[in-house]
Amino acid sequence: MGLMKILLWQTILFVCTFTLIIYPICIKLPYSKFYYVFNKEDSVSLKAERLNAERHDKSLSYFASLQAESSKLFYVGMENSNHLDLVVAIISVKRKDGTLGYLTQAVARMDKLLKKDVYFKTKFLFVCNVDQNPNNHEEAKKLEKYIPVKYRFGNATGKMNASPYNSLYQKQNNFNTYQKETIDYMFCLEMAYSMNPDYVLMMEDDTLPLPMSLEVLSFKLKWLALFRNPPMKTFAYIKLYYPPKWQGFANEFKRILEVVAIGALGASCFVFLFASRGKRSVQNLYFVIGAVYFILIALFLDRQNVLELRRMTAQFYSLNISPGCCTPAMFYQKWVIPDLLKYLSFANSKYHTDIAIHSFITSQNLTAYQIEPNLFVHIGMYTSIHVNTRKDPQEFIFNMY
Repeated sequence: MGLMKILLWQTILFVCTFTLIIYPICIKLPYSKFYYVFNKEDSVSLKAERLNAERHDKSLSYFASLQAESSKLFYVGMENSNHLDLVVAIISVKRKDGTLGYLTQAVARMDKLLKKDVYFKTKFLFVCNVDQNPNNHEEAKKLEKYIPVKYRFGNATGKMNASPYNSLYQKQNNFNTYQKETIDYMFCLEMAYSMNPDYVLMMEDDTLPLPMSLEVLSFKLKWLALFRNPPMKTFAYIKLYYPPKWQGFANEFKRILEVVAIGALGASCFVFLFASRGKRSVQNLYFVIGAVYFILIALFLDRQNVLELRRMTAQFYSLNISPGCCTPAMFYQKWVIPDLLKYLSFANSKYHTDIAIHSFITSQNLTAYQIEPNLFVHIGMYTSIHVNTRKDPQEFIFNMY
């Protein structure tokens, strides 16, 4: 095939791909290069609110289908055992807008997941109500019929009276918002630790687990135990959520290598498909065209959407060294918790919770991981800290698979 003919057919391929396939996809795909070109932020926000309302309705229907007493007995029986594989704590405080239903969604998703789970044999789920007026947290009170609820204030759990940090937990005044957030986190983490689990999963009340989350965690734990160096005992936690806005392609060495790898894959595919028996000059041409073709597709979709291909199987998920931000969903090994609590008890006035935890990891030279793609999604478009502050709504347009 002549050079001009090759270029003509490849030009047609490029035009058809990017006008008939990639362009329409990008218009509907959050974080793609064209998403906000054709979607106004206010309309995206309205869609996110509608999706949240739909999830809330489904969560209410889920609880309506349960027998409250038997649902709670599932966990009470687990709590009375001497050893647990996994304890899940959902940290919650009353929000100004009680109609959002974030906690209801989080509990429904995790409750359903745990009761079907076959990877962690003994597990316990509880809501950790850290509101200073716990009886005013009506959403948590309603859910108490179905799952256990633990309290920092008011009806505080007896076993925490022996905690070396109990006096810190009982203070209600003289803390700024972020100090209270860290002390709340300490309380819930220690409450979970007191149940003697192998692992603790700490999640905020505006995050939801994806269906494969426990399966992927189980696989990665086995993988770390067998193959990872340093040994498994030196990993402190796995971060299960990292903001998608920071997961895109960027001018970082590792991300640039990913783009190069995508280009190499595309180049190899083009040579194999179109020029495996051709002349070296023709193969080189297809190599360059294939690299450019795949790289452009990846850049238009952006890395957040390319990562979604890894969800096909647990083996495709990757572990990276954990960054400092953030704490919506964290999976801890038991051994690290006492030292972390001690560190946070002194550092709570210096840093935000996530930075304090990361500072502990770096100061102790410990290993911590971040998993990609995320095993949890964030639904908290409106935060419990900054009233009437809305986050970028495209983060909340997602498929629960």
